[in-house]
Amino acid sequence: MKQIIIPSSVKIIGDGCFSGCKSLEQIEIPSSITSIGKNLFTGCSSLTKIALPSSVTFIGEYAFNGCSSLTKFEIPSSVKFINSYTFNECSSLTKIEIPSSVKEIKEYAFSRCLLLKQITIPSSVTSIGGFSFAECKSLEELTIPSSVNIIDDNAFIYCASLKKLIIDSTSISFGSNVFIGCSSLIEFSIPHSIESINENFFYGCSSLKQIEIPSSVT
Repeated sequence: MKQIIIPSSVKIIGDGCFSGCKSLEQIEIPSSITSIGKNLFTGCSSLTKIALPSSVTFIGEYAFNGCSSLTKFEIPSSVKFINSYTFNECSSLTKIEIPSSVKEIKEYAFSRCLLLKQITIPSSVTSIGGFSFAECKSLEELTIPSSVNIIDDNAFIYCASLKKLIIDSTSISFGSNVFIGCSSLIEFSIPHSIESINENFFYGCSSLKQIEIPSSVT
């Protein structure tokens, strides 16, 4: 089964419905669908193309986990958060657009997206979950908008190509181990809202030449 066209008469697709369909390459989803269920396309390793209609408001956990042939993806503008493990191990994903409707990026959302070079986080996002971009080894630049108030544990662990990181937020808190193994990061300015630097914060940042530590850190 390489291609599926879902008719507009279908209103609901159950959790895990196409999970493990390793030969599936393309699927067309009609505007009658409003929710993408949990594990819906998990392990569809040949899936190269999928377009979600604007009617979709919810994408479940692990929805595209392990879709290792998926190269690009556009998230509908009505989606409010990127769920846990949604794009985990989408190892061929090079481009993804996050709409301004998204308020939260949950844990492991984009972990091990090995070819993802650049991603724009919109100013609507307030939190970035643990391991959300872990091992995105091709990610080179990232700007954290002023709306973000928390970056959780291990969020950018082993992003080995990350060279430039801009944090626009002046009121933000960090978890532990956030930048472990970011071996290409050259400089970093700690926001003035930070009062302490958690354990292993810059562990393995072997190219780091300059750190600006504000007087707020005690």
